[in-house]
Amino acid sequence: MTEKLELQPNEPLSVKVERHRAVYLAAVNGEGGADMDQEANARMEIIRHAPSDQDERDQKLLYVAGYLIASKGSLNPEEMELLLSGSTSLSGH
Repeated sequence: MTEKLELQPNEPLSVKVERHRAVYLAAVNGEGGADMDQEANARMEIIRHAPSDQDERDQKLLYVAGYLIASKGSLNPEEMELLLSGSTSLSGH
């Protein structure tokens, strides 16, 4: 991966989560032409999301944790670093 990973708040987290769920289910079930590359891109949108407040930060972490448990997946070191950097970037935390 050659692009620089950075946090992005361009869409609400809920939109990114729904997109990821749809693409993940379609890829796993072989529906709609979705594949795991599309799933990875949708997952990265969530990981790169810059939370607007503590509640959204917690929602993001909870969703990613649930996804990893359900999929029995893991994050690469860059994804983990980005996820954790976003979880501590809110002022006062």
